[in-house]
Amino acid sequence: MSVAIAAPPPLAPGRTRNLVLCTSLLIAVMASLDITIVAVALPYMAGNLSTGPDEITWVVTMFAVGQAITIGITGHLARVLGRRRLAIIVVVGFVGSSICCAAAGSLTEIVMFRFIQGLFSGPLIPLSQSMLIDAYPEKDRNKALSYWSMGVLGGPALGPVIGGYLTQELSWRWSFWINLPIGVLALIMIISVVRPTPRQSVHSDFMGLVLLGIAIVAYQIVLDRGNELDWFQSRQIVILSIIALCIGAAFVLRGISLGQRNIVNLTLFKDTNFTACSVLMGIEGSIFLGLLIINPEFMIDYLGWEVETTGLVMGVAGIFGILGANITGTMVRYVGIRTMLITGCSIMAIGWFQYSRLALGASMFQVVVPSSLIMLGIMFVTPMLASQAFQNLPPDQRDEGAGLFNFVKTMGFALGVMTVDTIMYRGTQANWNRYGGEIREISPILHQIPANLSDAQFDALLGAQLQLQSGILTVTQLAETLALLSVASIPLAFLVKARKPG
Repeated sequence: MSVAIAAPPPLAPGRTRNLVLCTSLLIAVMASLDITIVAVALPYMAGNLSTGPDEITWVVTMFAVGQAITIGITGHLARVLGRRRLAIIVVVGFVGSSICCAAAGSLTEIVMFRFIQGLFSGPLIPLSQSMLIDAYPEKDRNKALSYWSMGVLGGPALGPVIGGYLTQELSWRWSFWINLPIGVLALIMIISVVRPTPRQSVHSDFMGLVLLGIAIVAYQIVLDRGNELDWFQSRQIVILSIIALCIGAAFVLRGISLGQRNIVNLTLFKDTNFTACSVLMGIEGSIFLGLLIINPEFMIDYLGWEVETTGLVMGVAGIFGILGANITGTMVRYVGIRTMLITGCSIMAIGWFQYSRLALGASMFQVVVPSSLIMLGIMFVTPMLASQAFQNLPPDQRDEGAGLFNFVKTMGFALGVMTVDTIMYRGTQANWNRYGGEIREISPILHQIPANLSDAQFDALLGAQLQLQSGILTVTQLAETLALLSVASIPLAFLVKARKPG
């Protein structure tokens, strides 16, 4: 077991502390941006690399697998290498693997390099968080982590926009080349302002790493490919699910028996405050990504709006998120952490309930209001969780805590995306089958179709109308589900350690 080493004291207000904040934000944005930046470019990549749409999705899957493997062991790596040395290594590796992705000439090459890129990407977000926690005293920490949260959540939101622009104007390869200047700047700032922590002689649990890797690979493939393979109707999904469950259970049981000697320090979950914050962060992240998935599809596919209009609506919602992030640090001093968490979850629930009342013909204002409420609630909650999770952890366990906190968040994100995608796909099909069978001559939908059409034209228009109405209904049902999830997360706030208002 390693000897506890005191963390460096917080930095005084001024230029150095502001540069640490900028460095942390840059690292977080760089890592989170690559989660979604290639999403728009996948069809172009498939054509250029002469592969099919099913195979090219491995570019996304293997990045997520690599990232999930290393994000949980960030604390162990920081002990072995030291925080600044680890940050330098992962940034250099991330940029190098990005260059290899940009130069890839086959599907095999880009999938392999994306997996390596994910491995180097994993520690970036936990390291950026622990840098801020050490640099800021507790009274200023919420404010700093508000900006950090905007970077972590804003990266996935900006990814498709930036990736789409680069792909259309230049090439899909620029989705990777863009990491070169960002990475070089991040590297310079890390060397300049990040304080080193000493290397420690610790036991490396390679067996635990193998078990963790196998469980994560199986889990991620199940989530990414399950909908495509019809879930448990597929033998492959059944086998992978059994592997993920059994190997994951073995890893947890072994980790409990080993304690701090395990590759991931699961004893941190003994702290109820840390556990509640981690689980809540995973839930809130799923709700945020739900908005990120639903909003563009609802506005573009169902309301028929232009991309510019959709971007404007999401931009206004983002402004409310920034507002929430800026006032959270001040409000918590007066009302306390639990009240802030309950308020944020309640605002999200109200926003999603209003979203579930939207219909065809909704105005821009009607969509902006619930979207803005959801973003405001999210940014009331996430900075609090990112700060409060470490309230009871000793300073020498902050890197491990940041890694485990972000590991839970990442697993929650993956589960949330899978759930939203599955409900959107299967819900639309279920609603189509249900209401398609109930159409009668007096049904209102028939009055929207001109009578002087051939049978083929009539059937095509009827099918299009039914598909549109089924999709709208699915969106409202999903919004109701996310509203209930927001309400259901409120009891977890009472497990978070209360802070007396100042």
